[in-house]
Amino acid sequence: METIRLWHGTTEQFDTFDTSCTLGAHFGTRAAAEGRLHDVARGEGEVEEYEISFENALEIVDLGTWGFPSILRELRSKGVLSAAQVDAAYEANNRSDSAGWAFVKEAIRAAGYDALRYSNLVEDAGSESFIVLEAHQATPVDFEEERTRDAG
Repeated sequence: METIRLWHGTTEQFDTFDTSCTLGAHFGTRAAAEGRLHDVARGEGEVEEYEISFENALEIVDLGTWGFPSILRELRSKGVLSAAQVDAAYEANNRSDSAGWAFVKEAIRAAGYDALRYSNLVEDAGSESFIVLEAHQATPVDFEEERTRDAG
């Protein structure tokens, strides 16, 4: 299991990520997270550090937009999805967003991956960013706990 520290920027308040209606949660450098907030929310929001854990990350390109069709095209080009699986993914997505994403994530896991890795082309260009598929793969870094542990 690989565990690394990366950053996530958001305008929302939450305790855990809800990845049921998306591919997953995006993480990158602090500069990338701040850049994303600048682009989507004029800099409003919070940037927090997380430990993300994964076994095997699939290398993909930065899609720029992470919509369902773009992701299916990339996964098809990588050989993760067959043409029949792409059709089945669209059928599942027509039932509900969560069914479509669940189908895609299961196909990614069946191919041996539990995260995606890409070289960021926009925010902090050239830096490495990750998408974890499930909320349990991201744990907020508790700086107070670290200070207490380091002091003791």
